[in-house]
Amino acid sequence: MHASPDQRTVSELVSEAVDQLTKLIRNEMAIARAELKAKASEVALGIGFLIGGALLLIPAMVLLLMALAAWLVELGLSNSVASLIAAVVGLLISAIFAFFGKSKLSPSNLKPRRTLNEIDRDISAAKETQR
Repeated sequence: MHASPDQRTVSELVSEAVDQLTKLIRNEMAIARAELKAKASEVALGIGFLIGGALLLIPAMVLLLMALAAWLVELGLSNSVASLIAAVVGLLISAIFAFFGKSKLSPSNLKPRRTLNEIDRDISAAKETQR
């Protein structure tokens, strides 16, 4: 049985502080795990959308680039120059898609911000109680 709060010994206070710190760390770890799971789901979803978009985009882009080359031939360019211009346009478009896809999967975008903010607040609160 514990003594009243005013009559606790230093060892009891230290023991209680360690218990509370342990509980806090466990809670923060649970929050971090949950947030990382959510981020992993976001990554999987992002990859799925990238793959699905690429699969649907490829035939559409081929047809569009073929139409662009045919139009350039109608304007008077040779077949090879028209095909080269259409290929460059296709490369530029694919580079833009790759850039945006990569930015969604960047480490800074996947950082568990809420958990890190909670840990920073906990550290600040612990420093305040030590003063």
